[in-house]
Amino acid sequence: MDGVLVVDKPKNMTSHDVVNIARKALGTKRIGHTGTLDPNATGLLILAVGKATKLVKYFTEDRKTYEGTILIGQGYDTDDVTGKLINEIDASSIPESKIREILETFIGKQKQIPPAYSAIKIQGQKLYELARKNIVMPHVEPRDVEVFNIDNVGIIYLEKTIEIKLRLDVSKGTYIRSIARDLGEQLGNCGSLIDLRRIKINRFNIDEAYTIEQLQKEGNQVVLKEPFEYLDLPSIIVDKNVENDINFGRFIELDFFKEKTDTIIYSLEKEPLAIYYYDEVKNIMRMSVKWC
Repeated sequence: MDGVLVVDKPKNMTSHDVVNIARKALGTKRIGHTGTLDPNATGLLILAVGKATKLVKYFTEDRKTYEGTILIGQGYDTDDVTGKLINEIDASSIPESKIREILETFIGKQKQIPPAYSAIKIQGQKLYELARKNIVMPHVEPRDVEVFNIDNVGIIYLEKTIEIKLRLDVSKGTYIRSIARDLGEQLGNCGSLIDLRRIKINRFNIDEAYTIEQLQKEGNQVVLKEPFEYLDLPSIIVDKNVENDINFGRFIELDFFKEKTDTIIYSLEKEPLAIYYYDEVKNIMRMSVKWC
């Protein structure tokens, strides 16, 4: 089985848990994910199966869409409500107009500090491992991220807290927990994430995802997606002579390519053969992934 499996991850399950379930259901160990979700989050998880594991690096630059709920008035050490409560400030007097105004400022390119409890590695150790050991956190450089859009905003006032339901369209590497934390700070209060659901990754949509129950029931009868249809790369079609060169892993001259960038190569029968990348030193195209 070679292809992409789209799964709807439930709450309180790690991304690795999903991989293990898929390995058992499909009867293969050769499965990897293209990006994780926090255990508290639900939604889209893209798994590469079989030879598609070679393509994982090409599925990591995707644009993602989330639906979530932000809590204003309570701060947690994990920046979501699964952690330890560390701050409480009455938020009932914050006007809705100010919340919407501040939310607008998050749209665009920005520097973002990841949560202390994240899988980012500093000097070989994950931040959440240091945080759990109560080790003084090292300096973490802000990361370049982009929020493309925020919409479907609904604001609910409770006794001393505010819940903000919203949808966010963001770039790779954007932490919604950090947005919740920073929104609280910019409102002169504190903020955390209540829940999060990933509903879209590039052209993958939650509507086409298998649930864990479906995956376990259908096993190796599940339908895998053709990975090359979802790669945003230029492509070319080559004749039998070049196809033979690809079979032997040879370099290919630049004249065959439209651009000096990673390119999918198809046969005359429109079957994927390989992905080639530009070698600046030799000024040729070199094999990155062999598929045929």
